[in-house]
Amino acid sequence: MKTTQNIIKGLFLTLVIVFQACTINEESIGDVTINPGGGNNGSDCIQISGEISENMTLTSDNCYELVGGVSVLDGVTLTIEAGTRIYAGQTTEGIYSYLLINQGAKLMAEGTANQPIVLTSNQATPNPGDWGGLIISGKAPINRGATATAEVANITYGGSEPNDNSGVIRYMRLEYTGGRINADSEYNGLSLYGVGSGTTLEYIQTYLGNDDGIEFYGGTVDLKYAVSTGAQDDSFDWTDGWVGRGQFWVAQQTTLEGDKGIEADNLSSTPDAIPFSYPTLSNITLLGAEDGDGENKGIEFRAGTKVAAYNMIIKGFPGKGIEVDDDQTLINLNNGEVEVRNSIIDNVNSFDLDHGGSATADLADYATYSNYTLDGSNDPFNNVGTAIPDDFELEGFRGTYETNAIDPSTINSWFTSVNYVGAVNATNDWTQGWVRF
Repeated sequence: MKTTQNIIKGLFLTLVIVFQACTINEESIGDVTINPGGGNNGSDCIQISGEISENMTLTSDNCYELVGGVSVLDGVTLTIEAGTRIYAGQTTEGIYSYLLINQGAKLMAEGTANQPIVLTSNQATPNPGDWGGLIISGKAPINRGATATAEVANITYGGSEPNDNSGVIRYMRLEYTGGRINADSEYNGLSLYGVGSGTTLEYIQTYLGNDDGIEFYGGTVDLKYAVSTGAQDDSFDWTDGWVGRGQFWVAQQTTLEGDKGIEADNLSSTPDAIPFSYPTLSNITLLGAEDGDGENKGIEFRAGTKVAAYNMIIKGFPGKGIEVDDDQTLINLNNGEVEVRNSIIDNVNSFDLDHGGSATADLADYATYSNYTLDGSNDPFNNVGTAIPDDFELEGFRGTYETNAIDPSTINSWFTSVNYVGAVNATNDWTQGWVRF
């Protein structure tokens, strides 16, 4: 029988980050290499500040620096060419820079695998939290009311336009985000406030952010091909009634700090608020790490969320693999509206139904849900049918497994047809060339 340590070692290279004087030094941590910067860090760049009130194009033959909060106004399109670099940090007044796409505005940022668009810190030795991140506000429905005000930038989001279009983002990397506003609020890498399904989000990485990697605040937007590396809170997060779709997501924690691979809420103040958060996900790989508190979790479904998730790999989290919390979430589970199927949950603590709620359904019902989980017996995985072999391993976050997979295109035509569990197939690696390690 493999020990927990051996399983974690075999499936995920432990990440180590060295801190000295509160700065990150160049260090190899598994597949992640921390580069302290250097070169052009914004000092020779074109500065952008305030409001963008006319269409603008940022070209790859220049570099740019955000000075304070930069807002693209309603009716305006900001275009960013492939290969463009944008730097950001704090102003002399201690205000974090960020880029905001307001309701009615558009961001057209189409990089390539060889020429990704990079938004990063302007510091010679960058750290998580150096700047605010990218914020998009749309007009799609939320469950806080017809509209709401965001905790950052005082923006309005939400509405009655599920097909609202905020533009296109492809092959973008957001580095060292998550500036702290106050004790209760921080910026994320990518914040999606009421963003509509007319928006295209593909090939996006958040890298070493101080808060969440990517967070959905309601809306209907879909996300395909996403990597969240070293988020110091949650890698992916949703709330406020998000009903979009996601495929090919990777969460890669580090030992620096982290919380959950996915934190999933409907609405904490009103767990039965309508529309319920109810995304459909497939081909997700969540890789945990021990940051010292023993609490990191793969997924926490709570506050009334619903979900349908398929073809996931969850491993290496010192806390729970999947936890289901709160009465409304357990009601949803009993109604078949919290589903995790055709997945590998490689955690000693695979499933937990918490906080004393009543549940007759259980995600660990193998015959119903077709999940493989670590069970502590001589064979490390247990399921009705063929067990996963002992030599199943990942190389970093790359690696999939075909046993028990479901073709997600049979669930919804938006999904790419694949025959494996997990996010990154080593023989068809969509992370090559643009994801930072």
